[in-house]
Amino acid sequence: MLLRAVPLGSPGSVLPAGVCTPGEHERAAAILEPVRRHGFLAGRLALRALVAEAAGTDPRRVLPAYTCPDCGRGEHGAPGFVLSAPAHDGGARPPLPTPGRLLPVVASMSRAGGWALLAAEVTPCGGEVTPCGGEVTPRGAEVTGCAQGLGVDLAAVADFRTGIPDAVFSAAERRRASEAAEPAREAARIWARKEALLKAVGSGLRGDPRSVETLEDPRVRDLSPAALGLPPGFVAAVAQTRRR
Repeated sequence: MLLRAVPLGSPGSVLPAGVCTPGEHERAAAILEPVRRHGFLAGRLALRALVAEAAGTDPRRVLPAYTCPDCGRGEHGAPGFVLSAPAHDGGARPPLPTPGRLLPVVASMSRAGGWALLAAEVTPCGGEVTPCGGEVTPRGAEVTGCAQGLGVDLAAVADFRTGIPDAVFSAAERRRASEAAEPAREAARIWARKEALLKAVGSGLRGDPRSVETLEDPRVRDLSPAALGLPPGFVAAVAQTRRR
């Protein structure tokens, strides 16, 4: 698995390698704050660059094929990626209106405090996959899903200094955080673990996050912010699951 933390930069800074789709430009244009607008595009391209590195291909050929349980295949929801056909001149074609071959890579991204935490891993099977759960199929067969889930989350400790939100933490989690030597850091750690697992199982925040406790869950592990090159004030977690 590839894990990487990258600064998202500021408006006017160079974006990572890759090709933004018309849909991504449209979504970015709807973001009023310039820093957030730039961070949206930078994060999307940075994740595709990591997926391309994992798959051993040109990042300009990697395009989004996200999966939303309500909208289906598109540009939001659980991350998924397709490989566009190479152009005759050796470059990459513009984004295709019809997805090409789905890449057998699971990936996840989280943004916080001007940084993005990225993860990508080639699936251990030989089939093509989708990121929304299900079974792996042989190449050439209909693609119905992936048996492997991956989720990461990055949280800024400062976001939890004003209190521990009742809406997302169970009573036991609130008690654990409040009794910790650094309550805000422990609350951020609990939240990062919870978010990472929810992404990995594919449910996101559609359910009640208070019902998901991860502190004893072997599918989730804390990451070292320093080892990732993050500045002080962050916590991070990664989760890996099997979906059946």
